[in-house]
Amino acid sequence: MPDLRRPPASTLSRLRSRRRLLAVLVCLATLVGVATAGAETAPSPDLVLVLDASGSMWGQIDGEPKIAIARDVLGDLLDGLDAEQRVGLLAYGHRQKGDCDDIELVAPVAPLDRAAMAAHVEALNPKGKTPITASIERAFEAVPDAADSTVIVVTDGLETCGGDPCAAVRAARDAGHDFVLHIIGFDVADEDVSQLECAAQAGGGRFLSAEDAGSLAAALDAASELTVETPIGALVVEATADGELQDVAVRVSDAAGEEVGIGRTYTDPGTNPRRFPLADGSYTAAVRAVGIDGDRERTLTFEIIDGATVEKAVDFSTGQLSIGITRNGELSDASYRVYVASSADQAAVGRTYTSATSNPASERLTAGRYRVVAKSVEIEGRPEKLFDEIDLEPGGEVSLLHDYQSGTLRVGVERAGELIDAVVQIKADRQVAQSRTYTSAKSNPKTFVLEPGTYTVSIQEIRGEKVERTAEVTAGETETLAVELN
Repeated sequence: MPDLRRPPASTLSRLRSRRRLLAVLVCLATLVGVATAGAETAPSPDLVLVLDASGSMWGQIDGEPKIAIARDVLGDLLDGLDAEQRVGLLAYGHRQKGDCDDIELVAPVAPLDRAAMAAHVEALNPKGKTPITASIERAFEAVPDAADSTVIVVTDGLETCGGDPCAAVRAARDAGHDFVLHIIGFDVADEDVSQLECAAQAGGGRFLSAEDAGSLAAALDAASELTVETPIGALVVEATADGELQDVAVRVSDAAGEEVGIGRTYTDPGTNPRRFPLADGSYTAAVRAVGIDGDRERTLTFEIIDGATVEKAVDFSTGQLSIGITRNGELSDASYRVYVASSADQAAVGRTYTSATSNPASERLTAGRYRVVAKSVEIEGRPEKLFDEIDLEPGGEVSLLHDYQSGTLRVGVERAGELIDAVVQIKADRQVAQSRTYTSAKSNPKTFVLEPGTYTVSIQEIRGEKVERTAEVTAGETETLAVELN
């Protein structure tokens, strides 16, 4: 019987979407020093909300249009702001299709009028393009020259009007504008958001993904003092590999293990080095390289003291590892796995095959210590070769070679000159092979490629006699075992 007290799954999903976006917006409001109703605080910086009302906002999340979710969340946000807070609302893409100039200061910066602001938000009807750059520039213009401000951009997509939001933010800074810019990417998990992250960093704020509000909430709590008025420290991470900027993902956690910052450096000087504003305290940063193989994890521990900036350089320079496999001196097919030493972390996987173009196989890996396991594809039982651990230096080369030894055993089963169908099992300290002879000369005798050694061969006639024989296999030689059944 259904639980009548519990809302349908679709309703719960919509509620969760609203709560996630609301959590981000409310935390950002906290960042600008906005007080909840009734609290006594110093005047807060002007707040300008920039809302994406482009046509893509009719896209749905769990069956509900994104614009509807945004309306509800913004309404909840407005209800939580102090009446004395000066707020402005700018929207784009809500009046005309295909018009990059469709940007409107819907509500000028003024003491909050909740009812009027809510009505403005409700009236937005997504239609057009996504002129993020021009909208940010208009947001800066909306604040009196002498006033500091915080600008929060909510967008579900990237710039579609040819602008460069990062360059626009830098230009505003150079012109003397005093602001903090935060950008919320709403449902942009599949996009390359480097331009948005660059703009937020240039604006002294953060890029936040509404899809990951749970982890971002902790980061926003830790950054609650990040305003125009309050100096704050930072972690600055520069990531390189082989002398070039390297894309890495960074997750910063505080002493309690709560995630307080997340972002990517990409390979653009606008975001690499990557800056993470942080309050005083002790932190750990997990840095993971993107797009390269090997030991891709680095852990940084550091402290922010008296609002200082801590700079960390992380190098993921690489070396070349080659793995060559032969059998009886000829190129041989084998699979291999490369592990970070003293761990189960897999750094690379591949096969050598039997072509000179792929054998030796080549892997470019970050410098570090590795162990390599090769497994023959051609020999029954797939015997393994565990190489000694290696140290791969930046720019260095390490070559691993192994020659498997093997011989051939052919098992034929007959009775009175007739080929007999039988199951053949090959055993040493374990079973290494099993197959059937059938009654065709193509498979009887049955051929097995085996490592040199002594084997027990069990022959079980289909619905008949069972016998065992012993066979000796010698490297490079072919042994034929002819079994005559009674």
